[in-house]
Amino acid sequence: MKNEIINKIKSLNVYDSELWIKEAEFGFTQVSRYCKNINTPSNVLEIGCGSGILLSMMTNKFNSFTFDGIEPLYDGYKSVSELNKIINDTGVKIENVAYEAYKTKKKYDLIYCINVFEHVDDWRHFLTTVSGWLNKNGKILILAPNYSFPYESHFNIPIIINKLITYSVFKTLIDKHEKKNNNKGLWDSLNFVKKNEVHNFIKTKSYLTLIDDVSIIDIMINRAIKDNEFRSRHKFLSLTAEIIKKTGTSKILKLFSGKLPYMKLEIRKNNET
Repeated sequence: MKNEIINKIKSLNVYDSELWIKEAEFGFTQVSRYCKNINTPSNVLEIGCGSGILLSMMTNKFNSFTFDGIEPLYDGYKSVSELNKIINDTGVKIENVAYEAYKTKKKYDLIYCINVFEHVDDWRHFLTTVSGWLNKNGKILILAPNYSFPYESHFNIPIIINKLITYSVFKTLIDKHEKKNNNKGLWDSLNFVKKNEVHNFIKTKSYLTLIDDVSIIDIMINRAIKDNEFRSRHKFLSLTAEIIKKTGTSKILKLFSGKLPYMKLEIRKNNET
C-alpha cells in the first residue's frame, strides 16, 4: 500500500512531491520505532502532517492503531493541499486545523511532529497544550532544526546574530526564495527555537521529562550524504556531512549537544501525573 500511494503521487507530477516523499520516508524511519514499542490499541497524533504521506504510511503499517493528523494548510502551499486530497481519498483523515484550534477528547500515547516545531508561533504554548493530550507515560516526539547552530536550513543561509539582523542582511535572497518556491510567509513562520531553551523550559514542568537523542546527528549525516534530494537542497550541509564522516568527528560534536544543527527530543509525561 505504501508503494501504491507513492507511485500514484509520482505519476501525478505534483510540484515538490519528491521532497514530500523523501521527508515522509525519513519521518517513517524515526516514528515507526516508537510505535513498535507501544501496546495496541493506541491513539497516535501527527501535528503538522503536511502532505499526509507519512500519516498514510504509518496508518497502513500499524493498522491496529488509531491515527489522527492535523495540518492548517496556510496560503502559499498549494502542493500540500493537492497531496492532502490524494491522501484523504485513500481513507486517511487529515483535519485542516492548527493545533491551537484542535478540539479532542482523546488521550494519545504518541504525538509526533517532524520539521514542524520551528514553525509554531509559541513553542512553549505548544508544549504545554500538546502535553495535555497525552496519556500517562505518553510521549511527544519532536524532530526539528536547532537554532543554536548558526545556520538557517530552509533558506540555506548563515544566521547573523538573530532573526531580525539575518533578514536585514539576506532580505533579497529570502524574498526571492519565497517567491520562487511559492511559500510566501515561510520566513515569518520561523521561531528560531533553540534546544537549550527547550531543555530549560521542560525543567520547569515537573510532570514532563525530556530525553535528548543526539544519535540523530549520525542519521542526518548519512542522509545528507546519501539522499540525493536532500543534497540538492542542502549543498553546504552535505559537504559538511562528508567532512565529518571522513574525519570521524561526530563523537566530538555530540559532546556539544546544545549546538548540534538538528535535534530529536522525546518528551515524556510522567506516570504519577
